[in-house]
Amino acid sequence: MKRFKDHKQFRLPYFNYASTGLYFVTICAKNRVHYFGKIVHGKMELSSIGMIADEYWKLIPKKAPFAQLDSYIVMPNHVHGIIAINNPNERSFLEKKELKIKAHSVSTIIKGYKAAVTMKCRETDKSTQIWQSRFYDRIIRNEKELHAIRMYIVNNPLHWEMDKNNPENLMM
Repeated sequence: MKRFKDHKQFRLPYFNYASTGLYFVTICAKNRVHYFGKIVHGKMELSSIGMIADEYWKLIPKKAPFAQLDSYIVMPNHVHGIIAINNPNERSFLEKKELKIKAHSVSTIIKGYKAAVTMKCRETDKSTQIWQSRFYDRIIRNEKELHAIRMYIVNNPLHWEMDKNNPENLMM
């Protein structure tokens, strides 16, 4: 019998990612390809796909009214953003692990966002595969952490030369 490949656990076990809170997410382009644009003199210049990624990020609250956006940036090959979820009836921790994606969660937001951007881009190129299959998240636990993440997002283009998502740094 074949077993499923073991995947690294990225999410906090038993945490309810549909519960009210702030979440820092990073969504990477497949193979770190620079689909979204380039950094010029410390500023991000969006490509046509980058403009779609930016536009659709701003639409998240319209598609997910329980979500609000905070700081975000579209980088050459990834998107960083802070999402605030407001689901007051959701508890922070679950009694048991849930294998399916919970409605009104960070995962449903990111899944919808990635699908919408991909469908829009496929209007001109049917073979477009933009995203890695997963995303990274961090639960923001306090004001100090929120401030630090906001500064990280705002300053990300200035630090592109040293960024771990910059494929030119993989050789270093």
